[in-house]
Amino acid sequence: MSHKEGIRQKTGVRRAAMIILLGIISIGFGERHADFSGKWSLNLRKSKNLPSSFKNVKSYSMDVDQAGDSIVVAIVFEGAGQRVELPPTIYAFDGKERYREDTVRLSQRWITSSWTTTGQKLVVSSRVIQRQGKERRYRETDIWELTNRNTLRVHMTQEFEGNDSTYSEQRLFHRVAG
Repeated sequence: MSHKEGIRQKTGVRRAAMIILLGIISIGFGERHADFSGKWSLNLRKSKNLPSSFKNVKSYSMDVDQAGDSIVVAIVFEGAGQRVELPPTIYAFDGKERYREDTVRLSQRWITSSWTTTGQKLVVSSRVIQRQGKERRYRETDIWELTNRNTLRVHMTQEFEGNDSTYSEQRLFHRVAG
């Protein structure tokens, strides 16, 4: 083996070792997302600017089932002598828009969801047609984030078509033990 071949071989071995080392290191720095899974109860007193429809709500909870590629959210609320279970909503992280029709609230939604670059906030964007009463169209953005291990803040903003009207609310949830 010539001197040049020996140097080339050593360089190749070093490159391979460096690539393997970088691969091993990058596994430790894999993208981690906030864990929203579990049962959450809405804190009606600490939430801000809830719609008037919440004045009769006694309890509002959501069960979140989180996987690597999606989140499924099932909401149950009680008030005015009724218990209402909304159909589950799926937030998929493949970048595709999902259609959802809500027959309880008479709305149609086209939903996309994604993580922020840090993976600590979930951004859910929806185009909505609301047919309860006079038809309204708006864009809604919900930002989910954990403020600590047991508190989830969902900041929602709605921008209505046809005027400069914007509505915003903040929902605070506490993780239910169990």
